[in-house]
Amino acid sequence: MSDEVNDKASTALREKPLSYSFWLGTFLIRGSVAPRVLIDVLIFGVVSLIVVYVAHFAKSYFGINLAIPVGPFEAAGAVLGLLLVFRVNAGYNRWWEARVLWGGIVNQSRNLAIAGLAYGPKDGKWQSNFIRWVAAFPHVIRRSLRGERGFPELNHLLPDEDLDWLAQAKHMPDAVASAIAEELSNARAHAESPMDGFAFHRAERERSKLIDYLGGCERILKTPLARSGAIQVRQFVFLYLISFPFALLANFEASDSGFVDFSGANPYLLIPMFVMILAYFLLSLDRIGLELQNPFDTRRIDFLPLDEMCTTIERNVLELLHETEQRSRSIPKVGDVELPPDALPPTSQNNLKVDIS
Repeated sequence: MSDEVNDKASTALREKPLSYSFWLGTFLIRGSVAPRVLIDVLIFGVVSLIVVYVAHFAKSYFGINLAIPVGPFEAAGAVLGLLLVFRVNAGYNRWWEARVLWGGIVNQSRNLAIAGLAYGPKDGKWQSNFIRWVAAFPHVIRRSLRGERGFPELNHLLPDEDLDWLAQAKHMPDAVASAIAEELSNARAHAESPMDGFAFHRAERERSKLIDYLGGCERILKTPLARSGAIQVRQFVFLYLISFPFALLANFEASDSGFVDFSGANPYLLIPMFVMILAYFLLSLDRIGLELQNPFDTRRIDFLPLDEMCTTIERNVLELLHETEQRSRSIPKVGDVELPPDALPPTSQNNLKVDIS
């Protein structure tokens, strides 16, 4: 009966057309950097309005024309856009590397669980202890990368004494890795069905790879991009947007249009609008590069969905354990595994019914 239901669900999913909406992605606010740059954009608009009024006052009362040609800004804008693209690419490379590393954590956790259950002792208690620590490892890595010390999602996996010992560890992932190593050592010395040397080294290799992936994530976390580059780019953006109204003044004064009269008060309204549009483009690119630098921080817009990944790993390894024949102690059921109580959905995901990416 369940196979029939699954087949019907799969058929319905295949027959459902893939929806795409350009307009929903255009006007969607949640998941974009627009709210985070809006205040800065408005500030540049106000500053440009002040600049225009100062230029108008200088020309009217002192005969000084502060307008400058727009030509240099065209070349400067191209260079500035290139610098911002490099900044976004650098941030995206860090985000993508973190995603690849967590893909490795997912795979290696499964490999470690399979190796332990297939080659380890056929002892239900050992298997249960081993899988519990393997399932806990990704959760502890996630908490460590986010700078969190509490792990309520482990209450159903580990006994209280293990949780207390884990909470006191300075580096929690190392503590869990050592617990897994101890379980493998116990499997090697098991009295009835010890793990042979080849299987032991294979399981140890999978455990070591998990440590390598953890080290890669910590490298991303603790080595941000060069701060001097970010400072210089923002200084360039500031100088460009502050001086750009003078170039627009020159264009408006030289304009001779019968549709809109640029010689009156219109420049005082249109120049800040043009500056804010340009500021929105430039500041958004700078902000995207900033948001992508730390893919583990839940305060960022596009943080990695580590809660879902860890929960998936836990379900997978517990399912492997339930498939074994001998279990001397109760273990959590796969259906009982839920997201951590404090899990936050990524701000870029809004349960949309259409594809906007």
